[in-house]
Amino acid sequence: MGMFRKFGVLMGLAILLSACQPSPTFLEPASSISNHEANLYRIILIMALVVFVLVEGALILILVRDRKRANNEKLPAQIHSNMRLEVTWTVIPILLVIVLFIMTVQTVNAVAAPSHLKSDLNIRVVGHRWWWEFDYPDLGIVTANELHIPKGATVQVQLESVDVIHSFWVPQLSGKTDVVPGQHNTMWLTSDQVGEYLGQCAEFCGTEHALMRFKVIVDSQQDFDAWVANQQKPAYQPQTEDEQAGYMEVTGACAACHSLDPSDLNTKKVGPNLAHLFSRSTFAGGTFDLNEENLRSWLADTQAMKPGNDMDIKILPKTRDQIISYLLNLK
Repeated sequence: MGMFRKFGVLMGLAILLSACQPSPTFLEPASSISNHEANLYRIILIMALVVFVLVEGALILILVRDRKRANNEKLPAQIHSNMRLEVTWTVIPILLVIVLFIMTVQTVNAVAAPSHLKSDLNIRVVGHRWWWEFDYPDLGIVTANELHIPKGATVQVQLESVDVIHSFWVPQLSGKTDVVPGQHNTMWLTSDQVGEYLGQCAEFCGTEHALMRFKVIVDSQQDFDAWVANQQKPAYQPQTEDEQAGYMEVTGACAACHSLDPSDLNTKKVGPNLAHLFSRSTFAGGTFDLNEENLRSWLADTQAMKPGNDMDIKILPKTRDQIISYLLNLK
C-alpha cells in the first residue's frame, strides 16, 4: 500500500504542477484551421472510446463468465466457427476506417492553404537557436518573438532555419510545420479572435529547445496598422551623454549580431533586431519578461539565464548601464 500511496502523491504533484503554467491547446481553437482539426480529433476520440468500451467490455464479460471455477473441470463451449460474427467484426472496422479516411480527407482539404492573393499578408519566419525572427518583406519590418497579424487576414508564412531543424507551432491557430535548413516550407494562419496565442518550437533543437517560445498577437485592423506604423519608424536617436555612449556600443561592437535598422533582413545576424526592442513584452526566445531588471541580469550573465545561447559576452558595468539607458528608449 505504501508504494501505491507514494505513486498517488507523485501523480497528484505532477497534475498540480502541470497546471501552474497554462498550456495552449488546439482543443480551444481561435481559427478555422484549428477548429477543423479539433473537430476531427473529437470525432476520432469518441469513436475510439466506443470501440474500446465494447471490446474491453466483451473481454471482461468472457473472462468472468468462462473463468475456471472450483470443483468444475468442465470446459466452456468450444466454438470453432461463426461466419456471421466473423463477418461482423471484419466489416465494422473496415467501415469505420473508410469513414475516418473520408473525414480526414475533408479536414485536410478544409485546412489547406488558400490561393495566394495580393491582399494576403506575407511573413517570413526564421528559426534560430533559440528564438524566432519574423520578417514582413512587404512592409519593411523585422522583429522577433512576437508575431502581429490583423484579425481576419489570410497570412501566408514562409519558414526557414539558419541552423538546425525547428518546428513552428501555434496550437490554437494552426498545426505544426517543420522549419528545415536549406528548405523553404510554407503554411498559413488566420484568426477571427483578437488576442494573444502562445507558440512553441515543436522539434527538439538543442539545450534550450523548451525555451524557444513566441506569441502570435491578433490585432484589430486599426491596432495592427498602428503597430506597423511604429515598427517602420527609424530607431530612437540618443539624447543624453549616456544614451550616446550606449548607442555607440550598440552600433559598434553589438552590430556584429544585432541591427537597429527596422527593415534589415540579414538573417545571418545571430541576434534579433533591436530597432523597437521595447515594443515587445518578452526577450530571449520569449523566455523572460522584457523589463529593465531582467535586461540588466541578461547583460550581466547571459549564460546563467539561458545556457548555451550564442550571446556569450562580458560587458563592464559602466558600459552595461550606458547600453541599457539607450535600449530602454527603443519602443
